[in-house]
Amino acid sequence: MTNTNIKVGTFQAFYPISEIKFAKVNRDLVESHSENFSKKLLKHHWMIPVTISDKGDLMEGHHRVKTAILLNQKTVPAYIVDWVDTDNAKEHLDSIISLNNGNLSWNTLNYLKEYVDYNEDYKTVYDIYKANSNNISVGNIVNCFFGLSSAGVKEFKEGNCKIKDIDFAKFMLENFSYLNKEFGKRKIAAYCVREMIQIGYRKCQKDRKAMKHLFKKYEKMAIKNNLAIASISDFRPLMELYLNQYYKRKNKNK
Repeated sequence: MTNTNIKVGTFQAFYPISEIKFAKVNRDLVESHSENFSKKLLKHHWMIPVTISDKGDLMEGHHRVKTAILLNQKTVPAYIVDWVDTDNAKEHLDSIISLNNGNLSWNTLNYLKEYVDYNEDYKTVYDIYKANSNNISVGNIVNCFFGLSSAGVKEFKEGNCKIKDIDFAKFMLENFSYLNKEFGKRKIAAYCVREMIQIGYRKCQKDRKAMKHLFKKYEKMAIKNNLAIASISDFRPLMELYLNQYYKRKNKNK
């Protein structure tokens, strides 16, 4: 087995906070996270250093540095790397995402927002999300426009997704928005919306007439308080049954 030369940074126990530059490309800082971390820091002290570039650009540990500032600290322990070009915004972003993937601190909205400058489709979907955030979750906006499967999640997190069919996605979004406005998110549950999107792309193959039929069935279920409307195990099988019945009638009438 060939040995691989893996680069190693240097450790500095008392890195001046005044020399640290917060990254412009990073998930939003949450004040409560910093406040909660301050309790841990006071109890357990510094267990994990922050990660910075040799230029002082912060790559991982934004909340920890914010906590140190709240506690009137002048320095933080830092692990310093010199092989990431943080002047290159995309390279800086990729390193931040890679580090944050390890602690699961980024969510769907974080990924969507941070790639808007590098992928025009992410910008389009992000703008659509901002206009519809009251009616549909960011996860389902992403699913609706990118047609994500489980295999596509990695591609999405790397900023490489493309909109599958913007007209079909807008058609579905319009129907979901109507249902949410009429019946509320308790009835039009996010996981059922996700299942409808999957059916639209994979079972219906973007057949609008078939999806219109399913949306009508969905609306009737909401009106009648059908128990399947809120069942993660029953909703999709029922919708697929309605879809099969629709195609049987359609083929019979040919």
